[in-house]
Amino acid sequence: MKKIYIIQLITLLFLSGCTDYLDETPDNRIEINSLEKASELLVAAYPRADYFFTDWMTDNVEFIVTNKQIARMTDTYLWKDLDEYDDYNTPSNYWNEAYTAIAQANTALESLAKINDDNTDLKNSIKGEALLCRAYAHLMLVNLFGNNYNESTSSTDLGVPYVTETEKVLLKDYKRNTVKEVYDMVEKDLTDGMALLSDDYYSGSKKYHFTKNAANTFACRFYMYKGDYTESIRYANLVLGDNTVNTAFIKDMNEYGNQSGSVAKRNFFVSNTDPSNILIVEKQVGIGLRHSYGYRMGVKQWNNLFDTKIWSGNDLRGDYMGYYGDGDRNVIRAPKMKEEFYKESLTATTGYPFCVQPVFRGIELLFNRVESNIELGNFAAALSDLNTIGQLRYDGAGALTIADIQAYFASLDPDGNTVTPDEKEALMSLLLDEKRKEYLQEGMRWFDIKRHDIEITHITYDGKEVVLAKNDKRKVLQIPLSASSRGIIKNPR
Repeated sequence: MKKIYIIQLITLLFLSGCTDYLDETPDNRIEINSLEKASELLVAAYPRADYFFTDWMTDNVEFIVTNKQIARMTDTYLWKDLDEYDDYNTPSNYWNEAYTAIAQANTALESLAKINDDNTDLKNSIKGEALLCRAYAHLMLVNLFGNNYNESTSSTDLGVPYVTETEKVLLKDYKRNTVKEVYDMVEKDLTDGMALLSDDYYSGSKKYHFTKNAANTFACRFYMYKGDYTESIRYANLVLGDNTVNTAFIKDMNEYGNQSGSVAKRNFFVSNTDPSNILIVEKQVGIGLRHSYGYRMGVKQWNNLFDTKIWSGNDLRGDYMGYYGDGDRNVIRAPKMKEEFYKESLTATTGYPFCVQPVFRGIELLFNRVESNIELGNFAAALSDLNTIGQLRYDGAGALTIADIQAYFASLDPDGNTVTPDEKEALMSLLLDEKRKEYLQEGMRWFDIKRHDIEITHITYDGKEVVLAKNDKRKVLQIPLSASSRGIIKNPR
């Protein structure tokens, strides 16, 4: 079982003073003595675990009677603590892989400090990428295993351990930093890394590493999560443009729809030549993409989601993404990520399933800019971007007014009186609806449910309702047993 205190082979390079044996380099130990080798370490500095399991906790799934059910998926659907599981598609797996990625980044950073090379620009760029990788993994961890950032409470809320050095002892004790401490350290690594980063040293598509565009997108997410909405908008504008939208960074759904068949659509969705895919990461997926397992989006649920719309015309995502999968199963598969299989050798029959996922897509910048403008009270700017989303995602969408949106989201109280939301609530409701549709089966809906205190109701196989309340403590995932058994404090229940 992997643990936070895993010591990777290469980190043994930094052990000293214990035995004469540790002063030598065994034949099977890699010595990181060049910038090229340090750079290669960063290939594994991006978390390889998927977070598709978060979808099973959202309002995007239901019990599929014909699907094969697995205990950990059922427990996820019922929001039970999953700390004892460490399989693929579990919180523990993400925890382990994220800290493994952090260890890689830390090893690269410590190696760079010992490498003498006159190519200072390349050295700085590698360091910048390592810092960004470390920051990204910690931000994902704290948003899964800690409370949302809150200026009033984050200085005492439990976050996650922020690891900044390689392990030099076998069983090192870790403590949980507060959410504020984690955010402060993420911000330092993020800004320091961005100052050093250069796109000049990447070859090929430049989509599998932190480029400047990827770093700006990461910063845009970070500052929105932190509640610094002005900074979030600033970083969105660095990619999209001021008061405009560079549509090259927004996936073309018409072109997506022109692809022939689900395989072609999946290949197009993750294409490394598509500017809308800003950072692509390889993920080990297990059954995460196998829609014949567990709790998925049913056909009726899909139709209700896409048939309910404020804009005129058809939703291109509903038209092009949904298809019936797995024979007669009442389940919809969105052709986005494609499962592949990696063999351990050319003749091996063992290996692991994986996919490549665009973990940063350009439309996130647009969504984040809308949310930030809503929070700042810049309703006209938010409306302008929302209408752009409508034009890009619907065939024939007309421009909406704020009054249109308020009327659309009006509801009836118990006495039958019409209750009209205020401008902020109406705009935010439309934004969250559009994000939900855009990110189906990508694992992103959960973060909005958690940040916006959305209540979820699930129906069990025998028709019982189970509810995850708006402020339910189970929205903060439980610390894995492998970590809590080493003394890391568990989350309250």
